[in-house]
Amino acid sequence: MLLYGFNMKFIFILLLQINLLLALSINDSLLKIHATIVPKISLMDYEFKEKIENNSINIAIYYNKAHYKNALSLKKQIYTKYKSGIRNYNINVKLFSYKNLDKQKYKATIYYLFPATKDQISEQIKNASVNKSLTFSYLESDLKYGVMLSVKIGANVKPIINLEAIKANGITLRPILLDISLIYRKLSKKLNFLQDISEINYYSFFHNFNKYNKSAIQL
Repeated sequence: MLLYGFNMKFIFILLLQINLLLALSINDSLLKIHATIVPKISLMDYEFKEKIENNSINIAIYYNKAHYKNALSLKKQIYTKYKSGIRNYNINVKLFSYKNLDKQKYKATIYYLFPATKDQISEQIKNASVNKSLTFSYLESDLKYGVMLSVKIGANVKPIINLEAIKANGITLRPILLDISLIYRKLSKKLNFLQDISEINYYSFFHNFNKYNKSAIQL
């Protein structure tokens, strides 16, 4: 009976976690920072020229239904910021739903991942791995699933790099990015589980995020 009760609590916590992820409120100030640095980070891959098509940096943005408007906003902000492209390269941004991953084998220079379930994130990481492309997540905590890059929010805003994932995909980053970034340290499975079920606490500070907006990095 006790075991049954524990299993039910575990299932409840798991379902709650998934619902929180899918319904997570996205911070506009953070999206502005992402819109600035994601195209620039694409250039930090030593072999990025081999991963562009038609002289364009292709950015694939993946989202769930709850974040469709946020995905549109990010796309618009990237185009507004880089209306003339970047370093003589055009910017091409496309949106994809996680629900249709089996139909979407898009070859991108960098894949941007909005909050999703572990399986959805992992599936898209596999797709990026085939192309040896960079992956960037809205959530820093998704680095534990194998995402390569995100942003760390503290007194300053800095990129955070999952070197294990970078090396596993045979990607070499330029030293300038490594110099200004933090290195992700993988937690134990137990700590990751505790982080998952308390994820909502991680987001609670975002209402104060605007004061950090001026500290966005300049690559």
